[in-house]
Amino acid sequence: MNTLTGRMVLVTIVAVLLSYGIAFGIYANERGAALRRAAETGVIERVAFTAERLREASIPERRVLVDTIRDYAIRYEVAETPDVSGGIGGGTGARIARGVAERLPDTQVWAQTLIVESTSRRFRMRNDDGPPPDRPRREAGFEREPPPDAPRVKATEVRLAVQLSEGSWLNVRAHLPGPRPAPLSVLAAAIVSVIVVGVGAALVSRQIGRPLADLAAAARALGSGQANVTAPVSGPDDVRRASTAFNAMAERLGHQLNRQRQMLWALSHDLRTPITAIRLRAELIEDESERQRLLASVAEMETLTEQALSLARAGASEEARMNVDLAEIARTLCGELQDIGINISAEAPDAVMAECRPSEIARAARNLAENAAKYAGGGVMRVYRDGAHVVVEVSDNGPGVAADQLEKLSAPFFRADSARSGAPNGAGLGLAIAQAIAEAHGGSLVLENRAGGGFSAKLMLPA
Repeated sequence: MNTLTGRMVLVTIVAVLLSYGIAFGIYANERGAALRRAAETGVIERVAFTAERLREASIPERRVLVDTIRDYAIRYEVAETPDVSGGIGGGTGARIARGVAERLPDTQVWAQTLIVESTSRRFRMRNDDGPPPDRPRREAGFEREPPPDAPRVKATEVRLAVQLSEGSWLNVRAHLPGPRPAPLSVLAAAIVSVIVVGVGAALVSRQIGRPLADLAAAARALGSGQANVTAPVSGPDDVRRASTAFNAMAERLGHQLNRQRQMLWALSHDLRTPITAIRLRAELIEDESERQRLLASVAEMETLTEQALSLARAGASEEARMNVDLAEIARTLCGELQDIGINISAEAPDAVMAECRPSEIARAARNLAENAAKYAGGGVMRVYRDGAHVVVEVSDNGPGVAADQLEKLSAPFFRADSARSGAPNGAGLGLAIAQAIAEAHGGSLVLENRAGGGFSAKLMLPA
């Protein structure tokens, strides 16, 4: 979910679910209120109608008539006394009692409301066919006890007592349904809506995310030193403008870097002629000590020129990237250095593959090794994997570097000779070249003092 597409889809789905949840809550509340009002109105009308019919009959006939009344949710009984004490209380029973009293003026109506558990209506409808149509309920045994495993639901029971005449009351027990589950159609519609909106959000975010991913890939390629990098111009107008601006910037940056490299290459080439002339004239000096001092200066100028040219070329090589074994490069390089008297040993027994420009990586590793030999008399080159990186590390047991100079070591022409006594002078470009090569490969150069003493230089490359 860290990508633009994932986050947009997640936010869209969460928003749709929240909106559906709020709408569903409002719908369920309104639906429940409407069903409750409809059920109460039905009870009021049926009780009022039944009471009017029974009033027209004599007291003995009332008992016979009440047994013939068939009403699923309401039970009637004619008695001399009411089953409910005086008053109407509150809640559902009070509303029904007032409704019955409005339809039967000058009639005394009492009510009581209870919350009870009863057998599920669906279970009764499925397992009970009811009494024959020509027999009273009680005679047919309609109100038999449900089985123990019958599902139970909570319902509202309203007890009413309606006075028919002096000494005659109609006692009523009405069961109103409890909360009903939401219709499956509503839940199905919510699921379908979430899926459709999620797919739509994924398509929209993909149209934005893919051009941005291409732009990021182009930026990484430009940062790694590749030339002629362009990002595809596609997607919405905002993204297209960003890609167009990036391509223009990359083109200008490429032209500028090429001009700088060409200037340095031309300068280094032009410097070779006067340096060669100075060397030839120095050879003609008869004073041996004076001649040696001048030749040493000329050699230093040559070294500085070559290293400046190497720094300009670092990361800009036209060498193709390939998948190579860095451990093999380290072993070969250390063998060559030992042949010329540089004390560097390799500890890279296992193959470590990485995609890189082999010559540039070998040049950077050689600079690190020569740096360790120059300032500490020798070192060890190790190649290993560290998480998402491949590491070429050169460590030594020298005096290390002052903490305040660590960040300056890779700066061009900076030399920390005072931190390593007895070290010969240098141009101060070896670590700068290694850092430029590492950054051109999308990696970095990490310089630090070792905890047990000594110095460590790590060439960190993407695995």
